[in-house]
Amino acid sequence: MTRLTRTALLVACALLVAAAPAAAKPKSKGSLKLTRGTTTLALDKGAVDALTSLGIAAAPLAPAKAGGTGLAFPITTGRVDAATLAGTIRHTGGLSLTRGATRVELRNFVIDTKRSVLTARAGSARLAILDLDLSAVKVARRGRKLTVSGVSATLTKGAAAALNGAFATHAFAEGLKLGTAVVRTRVAGRR
Repeated sequence: MTRLTRTALLVACALLVAAAPAAAKPKSKGSLKLTRGTTTLALDKGAVDALTSLGIAAAPLAPAKAGGTGLAFPITTGRVDAATLAGTIRHTGGLSLTRGATRVELRNFVIDTKRSVLTARAGSARLAILDLDLSAVKVARRGRKLTVSGVSATLTKGAAAALNGAFATHAFAEGLKLGTAVVRTRVAGRR
């Protein structure tokens, strides 16, 4: 093989390698703007039993509500990738955990589907409180309505440590399953 043939072959291989990732990338369909709706968290029986045994009362912070299907947190806005649903969904309201004079308020939840985490405002800080398992997610779209179900929510290491500190216990652990979430929202438009 001549030097010119080897050089041409190396250049051709380099071009193929460089082009392969670009060709394999799915084409973006833009992003979807989300408005209104709710994210409902159906609490796991084990989590409810654990809170009850510790004497900790959980209650929604308005405009969130407790209902037969779980705790419903209103969606204010969001933006996700049309093809992958990677993005964020913002909520209003929140959840309080109270025992005696100790009260922990978690407000303004944000679901970050890129990092598979739910964050909340706790005082002046924003903390990752739930890890989201998206492996069994089901997505249904009917017209402008979008439903994402089968999202398993477990306590993060940082949230478990903060709750243990606030309530002087060791009962909260990373990975404690809190429940399963269903997101029901409307697609306002595509960008």
